[in-house]
Amino acid sequence: MNQKIWKKVLTSNEEVKYEFSIGKRYQVLGVIVGFLIGLPFLFFPPFATAFGVLIILSFLFYFGWYLKIANVYAFTNKRVLIHKGWINTVLISIDYDKITDIKVVEPFLDRILTKTGYLSIDTAGTSTEEVVLAHLESPYEIKKKLDEIREQSKTI
Repeated sequence: MNQKIWKKVLTSNEEVKYEFSIGKRYQVLGVIVGFLIGLPFLFFPPFATAFGVLIILSFLFYFGWYLKIANVYAFTNKRVLIHKGWINTVLISIDYDKITDIKVVEPFLDRILTKTGYLSIDTAGTSTEEVVLAHLESPYEIKKKLDEIREQSKTI
C-alpha cells in the first residue's frame, strides 16, 4: 500500500504485518455529502455555479483522496506505526511492550452510517489516550489483528 513511507522508518529486521487506513464507507459518505451540499449551487447564476463546483471538488479531494493517503497505519513485527499528513507529516511509533490498553469505540451513528469506529491505544506513563485511530472499518477486527501480532512478537 504505502511501501515508500515505511521504507524510511523500518529497521533491517522489521516487516509490515498489517496496513490500513480510513474506512472506505466513511470516505464515500463524505463525497456524497459534498455533492449534496454543492449540487443546489449548480442551478444558480455563474458565481453560485462556480461555488458549487468548488464545494464538490473540495469534498472530493478531501474525502476521496487526501484522507486515505494522510492517515496510514501499520502493524509491524515490533511496533505500531501511525503516519499522518501529506505535505507536513507526523510519524508516531509505539513499541508493543509499551502498550497498556487498547480500546475499541463504535459510536452509534458511525456504526450505522459508515460501519466505522475508533481504536484508542494507551501507553504507560500517562492518563490519556496517546493515539486514536478514527473512522476505521471493522475496528474489532483490527484490534484482533493487533493482538495477534503483539502475541507473535512476544514469542520471537
